Formats: sequence, C-alpha cells, structure tokens
Amino acid sequence: MPRSQGTRRKSRSVLTKRNVCKGLSYLLTEYKVGDKVVVDIDPSEHSTTPHRRFQGKVGSVVGVGRRILKVEVGVGGKLKILQTRFNHIKPFRGGN
Repeated sequence: MPRSQGTRRKSRSVLTKRNVCKGLSYLLTEYKVGDKVVVDIDPSEHSTTPHRRFQGKVGSVVGVGRRILKVEVGVGGKLKILQTRFNHIKPFRGGN
C-alpha cells in the first residue's frame, strides 16, 4: 500500500489536543496590524489550519478580517503569509 503524503502526516504529537482548556478567550482578543503572534494550532478545527511546520513560530499580523488574520511568518529565509482563524494563534508574550 502506498504511503500517505497528507498534510497531517507524522503530526500525532504536534496535533494532539492538550488538557488545557482554551475556552472562548481567543475571540475577545483584539489584534492590530503589526502585532506579534504565535502560531498555536488547535487540532479540533480542521478548516484554515496552518501546516504543522508553522507550529510555535512567531509572526506579525499583516491583515485583520472578521473571521481571519493574515500573519507573516519567516520560514527558511522566506516570508510566508498564513491566512488562518483566531483559534490557531495567540498573542506573543515574549521579550523583544
């Protein structure tokens, strides 16, 4: 049988729902263009899920819509623009 080449392949540990309850607080967060965010994939929702290579990456908000955010993330020397829903990202609380 041929090996599957799907986008969720080899991602069991990355895309496993943790016991941490996220609740609905992600809907109350206001994002503006230029804010720093972290890609934190929510495995319970499959639509607009970023690829697993972006898990944990820090990017900046490029565009804000009603249901989505456009986030610019640097991967491999290139800048990629992710178009994803609010539950797949969280605010960056780090230093610089």
